[in-house]
Amino acid sequence: MKSASLFTVSVVASLLVACGPSPEQVAREQATKKLEEAAKQMEEAGKRAEAAAQKGDVGAAVGEAMKALGALGGAASGAAGAVGAVSYEPVDFRKLKEALPAELAGFETGESEGSKNNAFGISVSEAKRSFRSKDGAKRVRFEIVDPGSLAGPFALAHVWLNIEVDKESSDGYEKTTTVAGRRVHEKWSKSSKRAEVQTVVGKRFLVEVEAEGLEMSEVKSLVDKLNLATLEALKDEGKKS
Repeated sequence: MKSASLFTVSVVASLLVACGPSPEQVAREQATKKLEEAAKQMEEAGKRAEAAAQKGDVGAAVGEAMKALGALGGAASGAAGAVGAVSYEPVDFRKLKEALPAELAGFETGESEGSKNNAFGISVSEAKRSFRSKDGAKRVRFEIVDPGSLAGPFALAHVWLNIEVDKESSDGYEKTTTVAGRRVHEKWSKSSKRAEVQTVVGKRFLVEVEAEGLEMSEVKSLVDKLNLATLEALKDEGKKS
């Protein structure tokens, strides 16, 4: 749910910054209300699920989690309809895997996986591939997610292209920046040497590079190891009329 939740936050943030008393603005406000209501439902369902889990009632906990998923799916569909956004059938994860690097110099190839899931109106396809150094001190994971049915509202505006993030602490930082002409979101922890770089390709695909044991400069350079041209070529695939 990490990526799905992030999509919801992105949509809300983008809708809130829109302005102008136009029909489009009215639609955006309606979409915002739908998402805000879904957020409340998800929060309440999350609390109930946590309480049930603490009591050992696994069935109830799962049920509440499913309600939260339903709220997210319904809100995404409602928001997309309100603003006239396009929906997509997710690209086959096997095609997404073709955009992942097959090998990485100085690393051994780890796990490779892909999947396509459809539940509660949320249809998502994803592909992952990991690498590690021989001593295990360095690890890298590449991931590509096609939000499919969430691509409409997500394409409207994602958080990294519409708001600036610039945070810093004694342990690291989080900010939006530009790498090779592409806007990205990056997060770095000095103590754990853990880094994350995320970007969006074709206003549809969420791309993430996560690493441990590397410097941030090295992690950012890993984005070039992905075949982003392949993803760009797939941006209109599965478009629903």
